[in-house]
Amino acid sequence: MQILVADDDPVYRSLLESLLEESHFEVVLAADGAEAWAILQQDDTPELAILDWMMPNMDGYEVCRQVRATKGNAVPYILLMTSNGHRDELLRILVAGADDYLLKPFEPLDLKIHLRAAIRILNLEAQLRPRSLT
Repeated sequence: MQILVADDDPVYRSLLESLLEESHFEVVLAADGAEAWAILQQDDTPELAILDWMMPNMDGYEVCRQVRATKGNAVPYILLMTSNGHRDELLRILVAGADDYLLKPFEPLDLKIHLRAAIRILNLEAQLRPRSLT
């Protein structure tokens, strides 16, 4: 499975890349929201996107909003990361169209827990999608 990681902090980007590759995911990296948005507009977009909330050029909120405006609830599954754990902020993340959130800093086990839930949902969605008659 391919996962997009978008974070302007090179330390978090590297950490996420390491953790995901250890779990045998293919990782696509973006250094800001505009780069993430460009990747998510491609035909062969990653099934899962981990986006930082605060990024230059385009924040995670706006990337998420744009994805949902153009692709609806189809893939990708979007996990937004934030260091702001206020309830109204977390609600704003979900209203923007994110499927889940992860509070920074996070423990590797927390990431694995959220990823397992994401993969389960993506697998269920794939089973429910009508198959093309080719």
